[in-house]
Amino acid sequence: MPTTAEGADVTPMIGEQPTNRSWVRRAAPWAGWCVLFVPLTIVLHELGHYTTARFLGFPNPVLHYSLVTPGDVTGIRPSLVGVVGLAGPAVTIILAAFACAWIILRGPARWAFALAVAAASRFVVGVPYTVINTGVRLIGGHMRAPAFDEHQAGTALGWSGDALLASTTLVLVAVLLCVGYKLPRGERSVAWPGLLLGTVLGWALWMLLLGPVLLP
Repeated sequence: MPTTAEGADVTPMIGEQPTNRSWVRRAAPWAGWCVLFVPLTIVLHELGHYTTARFLGFPNPVLHYSLVTPGDVTGIRPSLVGVVGLAGPAVTIILAAFACAWIILRGPARWAFALAVAAASRFVVGVPYTVINTGVRLIGGHMRAPAFDEHQAGTALGWSGDALLASTTLVLVAVLLCVGYKLPRGERSVAWPGLLLGTVLGWALWMLLLGPVLLP
């Protein structure tokens, strides 16, 4: 018997025909949770950079809506710059891992699915570079280093920036597999569109409207 993320029966009544309105009504809560969580996960990601920079003694880091400017890093060891660069992705991974752990250990919940997708969506931007870079390296080529947190942090720490960036793609894949496997079957046709649409709307809401106003 198909159930919702809260365990309610979603089997249509005999003779009942699904309508566009009922589909939207069912998808809306999934989208709503993502619209809420995307800005939150973005801010927590940047706070990871910011608080780590302050803790490590960076003199004047500044928190913005989509990045942290470290300020004057003269005299600061490159390894510390690398640690600050990794702090944001680490927060994102912790949020996604927490959501997936809740889903696996405590059972399906809309908010947990939305948190997992919203947090992991941060890593989507690195996927094209990782895929293309892998192909280029297989034929003996080399690409210019990108400006992603993970790649810059890896360079500062003396590690492989490409490997660190690729690891975020693996995290994204793992989260999507977890969500896809654990979503109740009766809800998948509305849950996936709701989660994806809500994630896009959440990014647009923060990056274009709220973020520039609240954290310019």
